[in-house]
Amino acid sequence: MGDHPSSRIRQAKASLGKLLATEAGFVGVGLAAGTKGRYEFVVMVMEADSPVLAKVPTEWEGIPVRAQIGGIPKKQ
Repeated sequence: MGDHPSSRIRQAKASLGKLLATEAGFVGVGLAAGTKGRYEFVVMVMEADSPVLAKVPTEWEGIPVRAQIGGIPKKQ
């Protein structure tokens, strides 16, 4: 894993954010180093019962995705 994610990973992160942006409870998408030295997307949601959790995929464009509860919504 390099210091900077590839453009393919950055584009995949942006498209995942666009997919979920209008969902209630969505905070944002981050990128983290996974447990096996690979990147993973982290979808941040406001609460454990946020409706967006049902729409978070387990994988996006070949990259694992996990949800994390908590975060501050970005300014619109």
